[in-house]
Amino acid sequence: MNSKRAIIVTGGGKGIGKAICQSLASSSNLVIVGRDQNALQSVSSVIRTTGGVCEFVIGDVKDPQTAKDAIDIVTKNGWQLHSLVCNAGIGGGGNTDSYAANKWMEMFDVNVHGTFWFVQAALPLMLSHSEGKICIVSSVAGVKGFKRQAAYSASKHALVGLAKSLALEYGKKGIITIPVCPAFVMTDMTERVIAGLERYQNLSRADAEAKVRSTNPLNKIITPEEVAEAVALICAGKLDHMNGNPLVLNGGE
Repeated sequence: MNSKRAIIVTGGGKGIGKAICQSLASSSNLVIVGRDQNALQSVSSVIRTTGGVCEFVIGDVKDPQTAKDAIDIVTKNGWQLHSLVCNAGIGGGGNTDSYAANKWMEMFDVNVHGTFWFVQAALPLMLSHSEGKICIVSSVAGVKGFKRQAAYSASKHALVGLAKSLALEYGKKGIITIPVCPAFVMTDMTERVIAGLERYQNLSRADAEAKVRSTNPLNKIITPEEVAEAVALICAGKLDHMNGNPLVLNGGE
């Protein structure tokens, strides 16, 4: 491990974020961010047990102070911020004609504004040593639309647009920005989609899961570990040539 290199991961306590933290723990010091203290403590404990260095910040990405708190940990320890993984996000569907204003605002506050606060806080450190990787976990909904998912898809499209703009603004200054756009991943969010299909289409659990799998030409639901592998490649500088381009993980759909 590079004893000075640090990576910040938002939404690091569960699902995709947890898998990302585990995949990066052997290469860098980690600062993980989330709202669930027990989940953050659990992930941190596992990483420390295996010889990694991990600190965590309990906070909501909607609050710019949370990003500042994460940066403060990096600077306090004298680490060099090498990578930022903006993974925290929420989902939620509904008919567009009746979608509540507060739900729309929350979708953007978490998915878009929360990402922006962390990017903005991280950039000065990265610019100070002319190097950095910014990985933004978007979604396949960031490159295509879905029925009854206007807010979610719009927020994920915004993340892809943000990444493209960052790539143009900071690529020549050594900072690489790549959005990762996975299709259905076996997380709590996908579990809710499957449950919804069971409920609204009167399907069995097996049939509902099969319907979700069928959206992927490989007939599979992506694992959090597969997304984490892609993120690790970005942080390791293996995909710099994709600066600004969405890395779509959907089996070729």
